[in-house]
Amino acid sequence: MMIASYKVTFSAYKTIVYALISVALFIFLFIESSNKGDFYIFLEASKDLMNHENIYQKTYFDGYHYFYSVLFALCIYPLTYLPSQVAIFLWLCFNIFLLYKIYGSINYLLPLHKLKDNSKKWFWILTFIFSFRFIFENIHYSQVTILLLYLCLEGVRFIQNKNIYKGAALIALGINIKLLPLVIIPYLIYRKQFKASGFIIIFYILFQLIPLLFIHEEYFLVLINTWAKLINPTDTKHILDVEERSFHSLTTLLSTLLVQNVPDYYSLNIKRNIFDISLHSLSTIILLVRLAFVMFTFYFLRTWPFQKNKNKTHRYWEISYILCLIPLIFPHQQHYAFLFIMPAFSYCLFYFLKFKTKLNKTKRMFIGSFLILIYIITNLKLLLGSFNEYYEHFKILTYGALFLIILLFVLVPPKATIKFNFLTN
Repeated sequence: MMIASYKVTFSAYKTIVYALISVALFIFLFIESSNKGDFYIFLEASKDLMNHENIYQKTYFDGYHYFYSVLFALCIYPLTYLPSQVAIFLWLCFNIFLLYKIYGSINYLLPLHKLKDNSKKWFWILTFIFSFRFIFENIHYSQVTILLLYLCLEGVRFIQNKNIYKGAALIALGINIKLLPLVIIPYLIYRKQFKASGFIIIFYILFQLIPLLFIHEEYFLVLINTWAKLINPTDTKHILDVEERSFHSLTTLLSTLLVQNVPDYYSLNIKRNIFDISLHSLSTIILLVRLAFVMFTFYFLRTWPFQKNKNKTHRYWEISYILCLIPLIFPHQQHYAFLFIMPAFSYCLFYFLKFKTKLNKTKRMFIGSFLILIYIITNLKLLLGSFNEYYEHFKILTYGALFLIILLFVLVPPKATIKFNFLTN
């Protein structure tokens, strides 16, 4: 009788806690929806699309461009009939749902069943804490990064689960919205997922052409041509990549370190460059550094091309590095784009919680200290926001992502031995 009473009481307690969390989340999202974040720009671009204006040539608010796809602008058009706050609120609710799905994808892709119940709880708590800054900023600015990360992880999950068409469609949709998930295609080709890679390309072409059902061909071609010029990676502004103080990536970091007077109007009067080279030399160095990081993927792949990896932990390790590259090698990346390092956070935390009892004291202290250091560097804005202008000036967030890659480099999953044997399946 007492046990039954306890169960009822505990169940009621859980219900009350979930209800309070739901109410708090509802209030938080409602408050955030009053901000005219980036989704408001997307809605304005969607309206202009249906009015046959050039949404890639036009700027919004203080000179911001719309960088996303025609299809995305078309898909959100029904929301333009709603009051802007209601539309943004619905978008934010959708993002919370996608975040829940991302945790589901991580739960599938990582062998979390190998963790003890207590360690599993700590895994989810710490993953959320490490990623909270980027989750919050995506909600605050009503951005699309949560959607893109979901499409990448869920697409990979479906493909690994042999649901090729659905996985390919999700990744292709992500590439259509914003080119960032492109890095998944060469990885899939390397892992002998030729069918999935081919269907990603087919679905991408279909997604590109769908707007022709709603807008004229001539207008569509004008939009695509303007979009291609807008994202042209050889453009000077994409090489220096310092238009906004909040930009972070290898491009931005190298520009601030190697060029003395970059056109950063928000920079502090504090020296940060160590050299002063020409724009041509900078372009060459940026290209070489990007290639070096891409080539470093082979360290994580550890097999000859066209071999499937059957080790679940190893697969997650390599995909987490590839996703880590997105905010680093692509130009024009804001701080919220670093949500793509969330899978790397989760892998490092999984490794530490799974193997901490088997590690010697020195390695355990090293990993624990490195995790704390990475958390502090990537969350300085959250922890000590009054000095944010200094963090932005010195591009501290980019250093945090680089430290995370160092830790990924060290935390090699068990059985992830190098297999360069032609007879390996």
